[in-house]
Amino acid sequence: MVIGIIAILAGLLLPALAQAKARARRVQCQGNLRQIGLGVLMYANDAHNRMPLASSQELGGPQGRVAATDPWLPARMFGGALPAEQRPLNAYVAHPGIFSSSCDRGEPLWWFDTAAYQAKATCYELYGTSYFYASGYNRMGGVIAPMGIAKFVGPEFSYHEFATHPLPLGESLTTSFYRHPSKKVVLGSIPIYRTMSGVVAPSPRAQWYKPDPHALWANAWFLDGHFEFVNVFAYGPDYAGVETVPSETNPFY
Repeated sequence: MVIGIIAILAGLLLPALAQAKARARRVQCQGNLRQIGLGVLMYANDAHNRMPLASSQELGGPQGRVAATDPWLPARMFGGALPAEQRPLNAYVAHPGIFSSSCDRGEPLWWFDTAAYQAKATCYELYGTSYFYASGYNRMGGVIAPMGIAKFVGPEFSYHEFATHPLPLGESLTTSFYRHPSKKVVLGSIPIYRTMSGVVAPSPRAQWYKPDPHALWANAWFLDGHFEFVNVFAYGPDYAGVETVPSETNPFY
């Protein structure tokens, strides 16, 4: 009887302990984002208010396992091969390890698993970071527009301006460009930029924070300095991804 009671109590306590550990990891991840975000603001202060010019996964941290010549497509698009000394934010954070999240379960794009290392590695191991920087810059196209995180902000509120006057290569936007800093996502844990809910969400590697086959969750840091735990797919009925004409009614403007 005693053993049975102990087993029942353990069965009640273990899920609660698991949830508490998950919350603690999420809070630790948010702490990382806060420090990285402060680094972004310090960098901008030293660079005449310009945002760091970096691909989405090379803002800071060590060099990832992927090489610039790697045939794996995300490596060429998003970075990861850049050496640590060339990553702009490493000089502004306490240590490059701040770019590693304890929630990191790897790259959710499993259909690109063309190499054994990619299928098993964390994003920190692959890219040198567990976080996505919404710079709009990638190694394949360069700075052609201030994309941000396309599914959150569409083509930006300045879409029509940039359709005729794209941002020149080698330049980055100023912090004052964004008219609503409280709605501008700058940083997020890597699952934040996955857009196909029915395909990505069921993957365990996409569920960094809590199991939810119908939604995808991520930490996000905004330009005004606050962070949120967001449902990546919570767009609303009038939001159609990158083709949406941005307006203040969108959830992330």
